Amino acid sequence: MENISKSPFMKKSNELIFILVLGFIFTLVASKYNLFESVVLFVEAYNSDELGLLLILSIYTSFGMGIFSLRRWLELENTLTLYREAEEDLRKKDHMYRALFEMSNDTVIISDGKKVLDINKKGCEIFGFREGKPLNISFISFIPPEYLSELQHALKETFKQVSSCFEMKYQKTEGEIVDIEVNLSLIDRNDNIIQIVAQDITGVKNAERLEQESRERLKTILDNTLCGILLIEASSLKVVDANPVALKTAGYSEKELIGTVCSQLICQAGEEGCNMPSLDPAGELSESILFKAGRDPIPILRNVVPVSIGGNGYFVESFIDLSEIKKAEEEFLQAKLATEGAKRAMS
Repeated sequence: MENISKSPFMKKSNELIFILVLGFIFTLVASKYNLFESVVLFVEAYNSDELGLLLILSIYTSFGMGIFSLRRWLELENTLTLYREAEEDLRKKDHMYRALFEMSNDTVIISDGKKVLDINKKGCEIFGFREGKPLNISFISFIPPEYLSELQHALKETFKQVSSCFEMKYQKTEGEIVDIEVNLSLIDRNDNIIQIVAQDITGVKNAERLEQESRERLKTILDNTLCGILLIEASSLKVVDANPVALKTAGYSEKELIGTVCSQLICQAGEEGCNMPSLDPAGELSESILFKAGRDPIPILRNVVPVSIGGNGYFVESFIDLSEIKKAEEEFLQAKLATEGAKRAMS
């Protein structure tokens, strides 16, 4: 709006006013000193032949001044029309942006880095201002003392990098503590005007905390289970995770085991290798062989379940070491055979 007020419209209107003022002054002076009567007497006493040239000159002069005045008037009207259109367009845009500003679901504050120049309804609600907008008060008063250092750093980054953000906790007037993400954007570098958007991210933070707690509980269960568990990427058939029991049973460190192709660890009993994990029906188990690091292979009881994590396919392979059970079975069988041999010898 300020730029339009300094447009050619003001310049041309000032010129027109100047011309009218000069004309008014000339009329006053001519009336005071009877110049009009002198002109009439001069024309009456002048030679009639030469008077024709004077009249022609007067007509042309009057016509030229009329054309000039008409042209100036048309230019002024055109400028006024453009001015009104631009003013109406600015008014509509200002109304639209004001509606977006006030109806935003996030807190929006306009500041010069020191004072609050404007704040929307959501900001007044969050910060507990029920009676009017808190304009021209210190912007720092909105920030809890423990986050002032983060604010100062964010302001420096905003004036340097155009934008920045930080997170903080804020206790509302009714006592509720919310998580807020504060985003700062530079609007006008000359006047140091910045826009602050404070978004309530309590729901996101709660979801992240619940997810983290769920992961920790799951990890605790997997780390303390009695069977070995491997997470295998379906596309590459490589081990991407393993619990402590699987590492101990296989005799590998986590660094050594992660990235190993599953066929180098486990295959079906009676086979030298396999191309992919066995997709046994739910509830069914199969005996396989686990190749330990630098040791003889051991028998295991395994189960493989396909799962989808984050849109990617994986196999969850769980197994139990059967070597002790197999050893006990062999000892039992040998003892049984020895007993039967002794009975036959006695008979």
